[in-house]
This record gives sequence, C-alpha cells and structure tokens, in this order.
Amino acid sequence: MVENVYFPEGIETFEYPIISRTNLAEIPLLEEVLEDLHPLPAYSVLLGLCEDGLPVILDLTDPSAGAFLIAGDNGFANFALLYSILTTACKVNTEEEVNLHLISPHANDLIELHRQSHFKISFDPSRPECEIVIEEMVNLVHHRQGSGEIQPIHILAIDGLDLLFQTLSMEAQSWFKWLLQFGPEAGVWIFATIESNCVNNTHYGVIESFPSRILGNIKSPQMARYLSGMSRDNLNDLTQESQFFMRSGGGSFNMWMLATDEYKNY
Repeated sequence: MVENVYFPEGIETFEYPIISRTNLAEIPLLEEVLEDLHPLPAYSVLLGLCEDGLPVILDLTDPSAGAFLIAGDNGFANFALLYSILTTACKVNTEEEVNLHLISPHANDLIELHRQSHFKISFDPSRPECEIVIEEMVNLVHHRQGSGEIQPIHILAIDGLDLLFQTLSMEAQSWFKWLLQFGPEAGVWIFATIESNCVNNTHYGVIESFPSRILGNIKSPQMARYLSGMSRDNLNDLTQESQFFMRSGGGSFNMWMLATDEYKNY
C-alpha cells in the first residue's frame, strides 16, 4: 500500500464481509461504513473497500499519492465513484477543513451535494468559467508555496476530463498539468474521470501526468495496459459498476466502490 492510503489504527477489528462477485448485495453503503469507522481523521477521504473488506483512506495532508485519474469503459460507474468520494469529503470534514469544486456535465443532478457548505464552485465543462477556475487554483498554489499554508484542502473534481480539454486553451491545459504536479503539496487535489473509449492521443500528455489511477472494467487489453501503466494486462475481469483496480505510489490492488444512498440502485 502507498503510505498515505492507510488503515486507521485498530481497523482490523471491524468485521466487514469479504466481498465476492457472487455476493454483491452485501457491499456496504457508504453511510454504513462511515458509521462503523467513526470518527475518521480530519483531512481524509474514504475511497472504497479492499477485497478483504478493509477501508482505503486517503490522507489529504500527505501529497505523495498525487492527483487521481478515474477511468473505465462505464462512464456512469466513474461518475458514481467520484460522487462517493465527494460525499465522503463532506461527511468526514468540516467546511474549514475541505472545500469542494466541481466541473461536470451532471452538475445539475447533484442537488444534495450542492446543499453542502463545502461546495464552492460548480460548472459544466463547456463553460468558459472553467478556465478561470484553473487559473485561480494555480494562483492559490503559488501563494501557498510562498506561505507554507495548505488549509483548507481544496478538491477539484472533474467529471469528463476529455470534455474539459475541449474547452481549455493550450495555456490553460499547461496550467492544469502544472496543478497535477504541484497542487497536492499545497493542499490542492484533483480527481478526474474519463471514459476509456474517449481517450485519444491528444490526452496522453495529461493522462500520464496523473500519478495515481483508479480503473474500472476495461475490455481492451491495450487500453488496460496503457491506463494502468503496464500494471495490468486485463481489467475485463473486474465486476461492472462496482469493482476497481487502484495503482498508486508503486502499490496496486483491487477495491470496491461504496454506494451512496442516491446511487445504491445504479
């Protein structure tokens, strides 16, 4: 495991079910897992459950994992995982600890999240304001590099990286890649999704700038090898819409997405 995807002390005492592909009905809801783990440390998010039922928790004060790319053939599964991560960020942290910013074509569907005080910005990727958001994040990182501040943590969630890059100027695309590299050290994290069938050679530079990957079912062996950084030849054996492969910091493992109340029937 990478150092900042960790199991809190004593977590091994929780008796989560060992989830198999024939027992998907027993995958816990996010709310149930958070209740069992309460309290989780501030400045953390719950990404999912390992295959043995132990939680995968990201420490947002440790930048070593870097930005996260969520990809797979099923765009809705990518979005559902992103939604789960954002929901966790709201439930575990206060507004003073974590702020959320969203760029998504589904922005209007996230009414419950928009009610949270953590949410500051929400735009469709086609809007020109997205470029201003990227520039403001770059300016924030520059300021924090000089001051040493990292709080509050800012999470910029992008649902449809390919859609965003259709809008951004070349200069803004360079800013974005710079954020991927230097943002986490200044408390600015990026989680972005892309459907694997939307990946083309214009995206290779930005995709390769994501240190961490969370990948769902991908039928193409070539795309599986590319997106996993040669870690996996086959991602077609992952359970559709619920199981993901995670690669971060030299470690890799399969994990289960946690369903939120809004998406438990997806």
